[in-house]
Amino acid sequence: MINYEIVASGSSGNCVIIGDVMVDCGVSYKIIKDYLYDIKTLLLTHTHGDHINSGTLTKIKKEFPRITILGNYEVHQEYGVDLITNEGFDTGVGQTVFTPFLGDHDVLCHGYVWEHESQRIIYATDLSNLDNAPPGPYDYLFLESNHDETKLALVRKQIRKYGYNVYRSSLRHLSTQKSKAFYYINRRHKDSEWIELHRSSRFY
Repeated sequence: MINYEIVASGSSGNCVIIGDVMVDCGVSYKIIKDYLYDIKTLLLTHTHGDHINSGTLTKIKKEFPRITILGNYEVHQEYGVDLITNEGFDTGVGQTVFTPFLGDHDVLCHGYVWEHESQRIIYATDLSNLDNAPPGPYDYLFLESNHDETKLALVRKQIRKYGYNVYRSSLRHLSTQKSKAFYYINRRHKDSEWIELHRSSRFY
């Protein structure tokens, strides 16, 4: 069993702790400071501000230089990382090997697969599909589950109500239906955990 905590998940900020790995730091440093003593690796998925709080990342680098920071080349260009990750290339940190895979989003975005204590983990958020995700089986599936497709379809033509094309914007995120289907197809067994991320407050 792996200890994990969803510190924040959504448009206001994202940070998830899985064992000794932190994924994204899109919240204030004060919120996550006490967790950092047990963290060995920080995975950064993409450059959006709700996934990387620049002030928080700066303080992590200063106060916890032993934490190894991974991210794609866009993340590196904007913020700087210790190891640049790219799809098709595994990245080792100590005894852990991280496999990044490309997500379909409006900026360069990656999900990650790794093992912790013989448990296989996949983490994927802010992407419209899981076409590039390595196949299972997985024991823990941290997956975007942003919206219900039926609820979203009802507002397809209500652009004026929201001031922008909420339907088109939501399609950049994985639906609950697609997330659940991936879980059932790729879980190791019925006790494998599906942890839903980035759930919409309006269309979930």
